[in-house]
Amino acid sequence: MLRLTEDIAKAWLRAKGLPVPRGAAADSAEAAARLAADMPGGAVIKALVPAGRRGKAGAVRVAADAKASRTAAAELLGSEVHGYAVQRVYVEERIAIRSEHYLSFMLNGPRPEVILSRSGGVNVEDALGSTENVVRAAVDPLRGLQSGDTMALWRKAGLPGAVVPAIGGLTAALYEAFCAADALLLEINPLAVDDRGGLALVGAMMGVDQNALFRHPAWAGGALTGTLPANPRERGVALANRALPGGECQYVELDGDIGLLVGGGGAGLYQHDLVLELGGRPANHCVTPPTGSDNRKLKAVLSAILDNPSLRGLLIGFNFAQMARTDIRVRTLVELLDEKGGRTARLPIVIRLFGAGEAESRAMVTGRANVHYVPRGTTLKEAAALIVRLVAEAKAEERAA
Repeated sequence: MLRLTEDIAKAWLRAKGLPVPRGAAADSAEAAARLAADMPGGAVIKALVPAGRRGKAGAVRVAADAKASRTAAAELLGSEVHGYAVQRVYVEERIAIRSEHYLSFMLNGPRPEVILSRSGGVNVEDALGSTENVVRAAVDPLRGLQSGDTMALWRKAGLPGAVVPAIGGLTAALYEAFCAADALLLEINPLAVDDRGGLALVGAMMGVDQNALFRHPAWAGGALTGTLPANPRERGVALANRALPGGECQYVELDGDIGLLVGGGGAGLYQHDLVLELGGRPANHCVTPPTGSDNRKLKAVLSAILDNPSLRGLLIGFNFAQMARTDIRVRTLVELLDEKGGRTARLPIVIRLFGAGEAESRAMVTGRANVHYVPRGTTLKEAAALIVRLVAEAKAEERAA
């Protein structure tokens, strides 16, 4: 899923004729002040990063005038919010809010799901954590979501009757915008009722299907440069994911020291938990696509893992390879070890790769110090235990030296 920044999400919703407050992006404090000067009711300055819960992170500031907007923008620009460097801010007119509500759509399995609550805003997690006044419903993708359906849902959530017809119609229109965007997530928080009884989409976050970006080329281009992670290794993988063809690759750095290049889905989570259970500390989560002749995305992820300065060991663990040859993965590893040299030559590495190309894979690492290609029959847990033990032994040797 590609998360859009709020300016892009709101531009999409505004183009659909939906009630989005006036706002624009700024890349400097002076630009933010100029935008705010045209907002006599005050402005709201928001860090433009592709993440939610910015209010609780201190990344949403209310400013009474242009001077206060300049100060707020100056404080946010260059900061880091939820792992993203703030390169731009969103300057939006301040809305006099009478009540705040929550609405989201997400693709949950084969059917979209709508979630709504009469309580929204910064503390929405408290409302969503209970069943009171929160309504969830599956949407029939063939029938869609009609105004009558949405009004019934809002009444069930306890919304007062006077605003129900308008908010029900807006909800149905937002679902159409969600579908047209090829979105996997659209969250409106808050969906506000202003002091005149009008509706406003004050907070909006949207995540879209990366496989559908050919229908939205602007979202795949330079407009998303501000969505790159602050961490340089995470940023490098994100750029490779955008630039290169094939399945998705991801890399998220953690505070541990055992790198994980592991099978996706349940096998990857299982090995992460095994390392923790056995006393180790995972250094990353990652996703790599099934690897054919083009190994560039795999190389980007593995390079990020090896470049982590905290790395003390590496586990390469997959179930029996059916979608990719093992020798491509191992050749990529060997190439990077030779390129990087230095401390990677002393890095304990455990490989659990069985399947096509396995004989070639084993031959490539035979005789390499610190590389342990486990025999067939070795379980995921046994491989995880080996890397945890090897890292612990290496640390003990360093302390004794």
